[in-house]
Amino acid sequence: MRFYLSALTILLSLFISAQSYTVIHSIGKIYDASSGSYLKKGSKVSESAQLKFETEGAKAAVLSSSRGRFIIQKNSTSSQQSDLAYTLSSVISPVRGRLSTRAGGINNQLDFQKHFGEGPIAIVGDSYKVAISPNAYPMNDQKFFYAQYSYNGERINKKLSNDGDSLLVEVASFFAVDKNPINPAEISDAQLFYYDAEKQESISITSLNLNVVSNEELRSLVDSFSDLSKDQQTDALHELINDLYGRCSKEEIAKAF
Repeated sequence: MRFYLSALTILLSLFISAQSYTVIHSIGKIYDASSGSYLKKGSKVSESAQLKFETEGAKAAVLSSSRGRFIIQKNSTSSQQSDLAYTLSSVISPVRGRLSTRAGGINNQLDFQKHFGEGPIAIVGDSYKVAISPNAYPMNDQKFFYAQYSYNGERINKKLSNDGDSLLVEVASFFAVDKNPINPAEISDAQLFYYDAEKQESISITSLNLNVVSNEELRSLVDSFSDLSKDQQTDALHELINDLYGRCSKEEIAKAF
């Protein structure tokens, strides 16, 4: 009996150590020192992998046929040194799919801070829209929102448009300098302001943390779940995008693909 138990224990440990994950999406540069390669779609990651996060905010979504979907990322308390190697077990966790709290309109500055201050927001598609109370923040030629962010050592100002009573952030114009597209990941310290031309007053509203899911990235993610139904794809994408990029709704995802 002891022999069989020992044999079973050995076989179980061999099975666990042989487990591997398949990368279905990656952001930034993560180097697998064990295989001598960077993680990319289709890469295999073993349980014994030693991973180096060479760019800030680098993440990867991986799939195990027996365990489901996981996210590889450093936690907030980890060292920021890019030459440190981490065991897979210390940087992998199940996909959570944070709940979106973006339903409803914005009526005051506190609503703005709650809406934009609970972590990054993912823009899925060409634009992002949020309803604003016209009584609290009327939007016209004299009263409007604008954003500022730092890029390449300069402060960039962006007047934001509106669609009726909704504030609109259009990816193509927001992430461009002198009409030249820029990498959204290269901006920093983004802030939202409200300007009243009659009073010549500019009011600081809240900080902005926007991550863009490009059409190419979305198609790549969709392809990873080609065997699922449309509703199942939406659920899977919602979980992954919330963990990889930021908060978004299922409705926004379903509309984008």
